[in-house]
Amino acid sequence: MKDIIGKTVNKRERILMAAVEVFTRRGYNNARMEEIAETAGIGKGTLYEYFDSKMQLFNEMIIKSWEEYSNSLTADSIHELNFEESIREIIKGHFTFSKEKKKLARVLFWDTEIMDEELKEWMRRRRKEQEKLIDQMVSRAVDAGEIKPVDKMLVYIILGGLVGSIWAINIMNNWEIDPQELADQLTEAVMDGIRK
Repeated sequence: MKDIIGKTVNKRERILMAAVEVFTRRGYNNARMEEIAETAGIGKGTLYEYFDSKMQLFNEMIIKSWEEYSNSLTADSIHELNFEESIREIIKGHFTFSKEKKKLARVLFWDTEIMDEELKEWMRRRRKEQEKLIDQMVSRAVDAGEIKPVDKMLVYIILGGLVGSIWAINIMNNWEIDPQELADQLTEAVMDGIRK
């Protein structure tokens, strides 16, 4: 099996890629380990050599997907950009990921109610990290005079609400919009409310 860019992947990666396919097509409750193994091109016994249970496989798939998503948003240069440029890059990164990797995005942002408690806690920690990043960005922007003083949590909620609501339209309705164009429009709307 090869990944999106045609690189050959190991069995563990093949299983995780197959898990995304099956979980997005069937949902967690209806997905079967046999189908995941078949999709990965391996035997069911081999699948269990890597993952003890469907929940363990689902959890690892979510963690790997989240890491891939986070890497698409947090380029090292984002800390060197001004606030408006940072917001634009975060929004663009989110929608580029959602457009190019719809199945991963759907798993990350749609099926979260079936996560076990350990994974839910892991996701809460990742969201806290995002919240901290926005907090730092807002503080720097206020200190630099780029934006007026605003409630940092409110900015986090606004950004989360924007990408969350539009994400659903994009994934569920196959909305075709250029991520850069969308990022420009949404950034301008946010900045109109907080620009100094």
